[in-house]
Amino acid sequence: ERFAKTLREHAAKGVPGPEYGFVPTYLGSVIPGNSTELSWSSPCFKTGSASVSLDKKGKTVTATIKLDGRKSLLCDEAYFLATPFHYEILDMALVSTAKVKWTQTTPSELVDLEEAGIRIFRFPKSATETITAAYDTLMLFLGALKGGAAVPKDVAERNLKFLKEYAHCDMPPRAKSKTLIDESLLQSGDMLGIVRLDGLDPLIMWGTGSHLGHTAVVLRDEEGVWILESQVKSNYWPQDRVQRTRFAQWMEWAEAASYNVIWIPLRDDLRRQFDSAAASAEFGRLAGLLYGYPNLLFGWIDTPEHNFPHPLSAELLAVALSIADPVMRRLSSLPSLWNGALRLRLKLLGGEDLGTAELIAEAERRGMTFGELIAVPEQDAWEYPGQRAQDGSWLYPPGPAMVCNTFVCRMWKAGGIVPDGVSCSEFTPFDNYELALFNSSAHSNPGCVDGDQISCQLLGDYKITLPRANSVIPFPGMREHCPGTAPDYEDRIAVTKTC
Repeated sequence: ERFAKTLREHAAKGVPGPEYGFVPTYLGSVIPGNSTELSWSSPCFKTGSASVSLDKKGKTVTATIKLDGRKSLLCDEAYFLATPFHYEILDMALVSTAKVKWTQTTPSELVDLEEAGIRIFRFPKSATETITAAYDTLMLFLGALKGGAAVPKDVAERNLKFLKEYAHCDMPPRAKSKTLIDESLLQSGDMLGIVRLDGLDPLIMWGTGSHLGHTAVVLRDEEGVWILESQVKSNYWPQDRVQRTRFAQWMEWAEAASYNVIWIPLRDDLRRQFDSAAASAEFGRLAGLLYGYPNLLFGWIDTPEHNFPHPLSAELLAVALSIADPVMRRLSSLPSLWNGALRLRLKLLGGEDLGTAELIAEAERRGMTFGELIAVPEQDAWEYPGQRAQDGSWLYPPGPAMVCNTFVCRMWKAGGIVPDGVSCSEFTPFDNYELALFNSSAHSNPGCVDGDQISCQLLGDYKITLPRANSVIPFPGMREHCPGTAPDYEDRIAVTKTC
């Protein structure tokens, strides 16, 4: 109840700044045949209400929004009415009542309407302010994800401010941006933690409570020291997929990409225990697999409603993914970021032609909400299909879907220092560095200037800190049902040793 109260307080305040201020707030859902209207108050009106009716043929649904007691003639509100199959934006600047009519043409549409109803959202700002907020959000990304490899200073500063305000994560400037250490200090199983202030890493950090946006792992063999990671080729990184790079080369690319990098060495006893040969064999099996697009969302989302930073909600995510799905399938040769994972959670054999909206309706037929569906834990044993080119070669082969931290965890499992009962696919970067695996005096290594007790910062203009690091002994089933709500993640901290 205390955490619910905190969530309501954050919702009342809205987001701390303009970024993501365009995201509409979920007010509730209205189901045809339910006599109870949805009601609310708003900045522009004393009361608002929504009702829904279905015609006698069960085909046409009518949604009505009614607002009373306008507080100011100049006040402007907009509403977003949606299901996974239909949506409408209503600007209520000049009217106090609006109706929307949709024709339901498929059994799946009717199932969704009867089970989940029409979702009602209100935009938190006027139309002009919404456009401005969208622009401010875009500016977190635009300068860093196009053009050269480096992150422009103004973009980095925008992201630093965002992290401090939205996730209470502070990265103060460093006096020295590069620390040279002898690579002989790096041993197999050591982790590298990375933050690139490019909009994407800060978004991951805001959503998950992590103070890292990317991770990689060290592997040493007779040829030298390698950095292994699951990565995406981009304007700042020249290689794609699960890969390995010599340490010196990796550091050169990382510096050019404006990475902030910390080295987090394993404890001495775990270094001795780590089976490099087994880890190398596992890497040989995984090398070349596509970055973990298909389960990108699912290590983060563990609960139906307590992993979303306000104003994001499971209801909004269901609609947004349904709208984006057909567009992305037309424009991209990559697998869906979520449909394959939804099929596995539904245990569907086949169904590759089903879109997001149909998959959501299938879950509803089984009595599951979308929030409950996406909270089903990801399993390391799950494999995602590949795709072949016209000549029969693999565009990308089938296999497990691994984002960066999942891959690092799987290498630890292969090396024998994380138990088999742990599902690495449920991890976030926070979960990786929270494990009690690391050397508590890493900062005393020769050449270390900045870092927490367990880390030594090698690169970057801004200091990385890792609160609550090295604090949880790995246990089977961990991190499968963890809440985590920005900006302080108090709900996550309260259950960190049990969830």
